[in-house]
Amino acid sequence: MIKSCKISAMKNRIFLFAFSLFMLTFSSCSGVIGYGVLLWNVGEKEIPDGTVVPVYLKSNISKVYVIGLPETKEKIEVPLWKLSVPESKSKALKRAQKYSEYKGKYAFCILDGLPIRAEKMNTSKQVYRLRKNEVVRTLYKEKGVSPTNGGVPLSGEWLHVLTDNGTEGWCFSYNLRLFEMNLDGTYGIGSEVVEAQKADETLERILSTVWYPEYYRGMISKKQIDLDYIVPVYGFDSGYVSGTTKISLPNLNVSFPYSEFEKSDNGDYKAKDAPVEIVPRNSKFIIVKYIDEGGKPKTYNFVSLDENIKIEEIVSAEKNRRQGLYKSIQTLGPDFKSGNYGTLSFNDGNIFRWSGFSKLVPSVIPSGSKGFGIVEMKYFLDGTLKSSWDGVVTFHFENASREVNFLYKKEVNGLRLAYANIIEKYDDSFGRKYSSVSLPANSMVLFFQK
Repeated sequence: MIKSCKISAMKNRIFLFAFSLFMLTFSSCSGVIGYGVLLWNVGEKEIPDGTVVPVYLKSNISKVYVIGLPETKEKIEVPLWKLSVPESKSKALKRAQKYSEYKGKYAFCILDGLPIRAEKMNTSKQVYRLRKNEVVRTLYKEKGVSPTNGGVPLSGEWLHVLTDNGTEGWCFSYNLRLFEMNLDGTYGIGSEVVEAQKADETLERILSTVWYPEYYRGMISKKQIDLDYIVPVYGFDSGYVSGTTKISLPNLNVSFPYSEFEKSDNGDYKAKDAPVEIVPRNSKFIIVKYIDEGGKPKTYNFVSLDENIKIEEIVSAEKNRRQGLYKSIQTLGPDFKSGNYGTLSFNDGNIFRWSGFSKLVPSVIPSGSKGFGIVEMKYFLDGTLKSSWDGVVTFHFENASREVNFLYKKEVNGLRLAYANIIEKYDDSFGRKYSSVSLPANSMVLFFQK
């Protein structure tokens, strides 16, 4: 009996709840609760954004408004985010007027991760990050603090935008491309350029690839890493993420904000608003043309590397290799003596001490050199030298006017040295020096016993 009463009471509560919900829906639909402005067009009914409509019901459960269609008695549901908060008709009309400048205007995002912010400044809190090619509705514009690049303000303006998940906020227009939305929801005037760029797989690949100076490939393949010229920041940055294209080389460091790369009739890509042009050669090789401040054209070759190649790791490995060479000499000694050329010691920290070297001054060691300094192992051997010698040891004497280089060979009972000649050639295109090692015909050979 008690169980039956409980079931009966529960049925009554369910009935009363359903009846109350029905009466609420009926009463709400029978009268207008306010007026709203469509923030996003209703393509299936061809109702444009900016239209002021009566609102009959708000359902927080279904997350929809029930609105009336203009000049008809038809009522439809629209998502809550597509409509401004219901208010009086006069206020809704005033709001529609505020949005009128950008009526029917939407925008593609051309930069992956472009932030939407709470306020009109780049330091404001991020409320959303746009995906590349994501579409937003542009509602209105206001003045704010313009973002800068290298101290130069970017061109554009702050737009109050709406995403299709209902997020609103401020986005600077530099990385947005405006277009008109047709009544049926298809993309209209202005969308052609963005759609063409989206379809250009070659440009998409170029913009998303990390490009390094061409000489990196030669260094890596020969395993001759010059730490003065292989630096992680050197290369060509298309600006795919930052909106700023950059060329960073030993003799050049320039950057330019740009809006887009436009394809020319010959298949090259010219940066809009920047003196940079990309000439694709294949999937791993491009030529970048740059017009300097004096109007002189410059050309640079860049390559992409395999994904498993990390410049930071290559630099670290080369530093370890050089240190290993030094340690091998130090371990053999660390002290070496010669009856004619003094005593040579290799100490921790790549510090050397050399006493009694006067017979080598000034023909080999510069006059005024102190008897201590720093050792480097930075040069590489090729050809027959590589088969006869272990490498090159470079001495930087304190107070000396130049470095002193010796070929070295580790022997069972000591260290053999021969004065080496370093030949340097300058590559003007990249601003780097190529070095090669040679052994002069009359080179002095020294032997130090351990």
